Amino acid sequence: MVLIDSSFLMGMVQRKRRINLDEAMELVGPSKLIVLRECIDEVRRKIPNQKILPILEKLGVEIIDSNLKGPVDDLIVEFAEKNKAIVLTLDLGLKRRLVDRGIPVIYLRAGKKLVLEAGGI
Repeated sequence: MVLIDSSFLMGMVQRKRRINLDEAMELVGPSKLIVLRECIDEVRRKIPNQKILPILEKLGVEIIDSNLKGPVDDLIVEFAEKNKAIVLTLDLGLKRRLVDRGIPVIYLRAGKKLVLEAGGI
């Protein structure tokens, strides 16, 4: 299971070089793609006119209600820990938190290439 965070969602729609989810899936093999509803809400607050739902639907990303309370990054960490998910993020602060807790992370290295970092290494 691969959990997409808010920063990655925004990167999918805002970056000059669109980030391709296929590139991420090559790192982990066939996996279910999910996003927390709270992440979608955060993206809508930051870029209100962006139509993110049709993009997610086209890519087959499942929207999950976390049923958790708190800041979105905390929800991502907690959800990933409980569900043994790999997190796809562009947020380096969140990446550090996840890796420190032993949670694998896919992130954009040097703004160019997606890489997988296993947590706890």
